[in-house]
Amino acid sequence: MNPIDEREGSYSLKEWWAILGRPIFVGDRLKANLMALTGASVVTMILGFVLLIMNVLQPEVSVPKLIMSNMTLLAGAGCAYLSYFRKDRKTAVVIPTLFCCVVFTFYALTGYAEGTGILWSILLPIGMCYFVGIRYGIILSVYYSVLYTVVFYTPLGNNLRIYYTDAFCVRFPMMYAALSAFTIVAMIQYHRTALFEIDHTNRLNEEVERQTAVAEERSRKIEQMSFQTIQTLANAIDAKDPYTKGHSTRVSLCSVAVAEELGWDKERVNDLRYAALLHDIGKIGVPDSILNNTRKLTDVEYDIIKSHTTMGADILRDRIIIEGAEDVARSHHERYDGTGYPNGLKGEKISEKARIVAIADAFDAMNSNRVYRKACDREYIIA
Repeated sequence: MNPIDEREGSYSLKEWWAILGRPIFVGDRLKANLMALTGASVVTMILGFVLLIMNVLQPEVSVPKLIMSNMTLLAGAGCAYLSYFRKDRKTAVVIPTLFCCVVFTFYALTGYAEGTGILWSILLPIGMCYFVGIRYGIILSVYYSVLYTVVFYTPLGNNLRIYYTDAFCVRFPMMYAALSAFTIVAMIQYHRTALFEIDHTNRLNEEVERQTAVAEERSRKIEQMSFQTIQTLANAIDAKDPYTKGHSTRVSLCSVAVAEELGWDKERVNDLRYAALLHDIGKIGVPDSILNNTRKLTDVEYDIIKSHTTMGADILRDRIIIEGAEDVARSHHERYDGTGYPNGLKGEKISEKARIVAIADAFDAMNSNRVYRKACDREYIIA
């Protein structure tokens, strides 16, 4: 059914009945109701046990009393089991409904316990409306109001006068009907308020989900734009040397494959992806004449080539929010044995990201044709 609106008193009887059929026990409210239902069931079970002992200890055992006390005990135990262990509220509420319908009808028509058994039915309106459901509470309250009217106000109940006083016969049906009416009105308002809270919460959750979806889509687009921007920058770097076209992209893909094999989480893998794309950004500051030189480089020229690591780190320092990008640019030519550059770092003093990019960089360099040599044999590269 659709969420209820703010109308007051303008619902038809059919609409009201449909509203009262909507469950209010969901989520945390359901857990609380199951615990309350379990507590009430345990109390009923204890009461049944006490009544059973009292009946058994009487000089003359009454079979009807034994049956009623056993029914009370079993109904409490069954409802407690279903509500606490099975978490099956739908089945659990059937037990107290049938129990109340049968037992209190028996109490009323037999004058059980010298006419005092009927007094327990005073607990029915509030107990059934809250613990079981307002529809059940209304049906049973109306049923017992009609039953008590028939029992005490018509000749059908004349044979019960021996159990009840005249004042009780006159006043009890009116008192019960009034109690039922007050309880039902209060519980209808409670039920309606609970539905408003549930509907409001559902609307908030739907809005949060919608806004979250919008935010995720925007984040995806921003990430895609960022990746495309970085990819474009990496392509521009590679374009300085026609022999290294696509090098940064291949190094990035290779680095990501290694990181995923190592079990890195998505965020770390993405940071490495971007850092690897930008690992050679310092080559922007290296003259094309040196990058594309086919002869053997002089020591000065080689030093200029090596400076792309520090220049790359300087370019990325405090200017791009990619964790590890600056370090990867600086350290992707360091070597585990300490023979690399620019700082001669050794072993695990080189960051894990830089070590992965170094491996990917070396693999792609040997696997590609360069201005000064052809691509190396795959077995040689692996060795």
